[in-house]
Amino acid sequence: MEGYNITRVTPDQLGYKDRGILKWQGMMLSDHTDAMKNIEDEFEIIEGKEEMSEMEISQMLHRAFINDVPIAIQANAMRNGSYYKDVLCKIAGYGNGRIFLNVIDGRKTSCTIEQIRNVEMMNPLDWYDKRK
Repeated sequence: MEGYNITRVTPDQLGYKDRGILKWQGMMLSDHTDAMKNIEDEFEIIEGKEEMSEMEISQMLHRAFINDVPIAIQANAMRNGSYYKDVLCKIAGYGNGRIFLNVIDGRKTSCTIEQIRNVEMMNPLDWYDKRK
């Protein structure tokens, strides 16, 4: 490699002072706590709520849509003997047999009425996280 001059510089030469294992302990603790929470959430057993008829579900969804009220939907599906967590959402609209949802975390999704086990109205304060 003629014409090139390679200079190797170590972090110590630039004034970096390695604190050793101390710099990782705070990160490891928070990462470990997050990982343990995810594992606990994964194995949490969620019981099925009262199964509603399609008519009851339709009426609740219509009322939530008309009044712009947030709802909690329990899916009519199980994983490892447990129901999924409720989907906290607002009804954005409906058409072609699908219900369009704006989820509390900002996602948009859709489902059919057959995929819903239970619908509950939410307190709007919980939706907007205004409780202190």
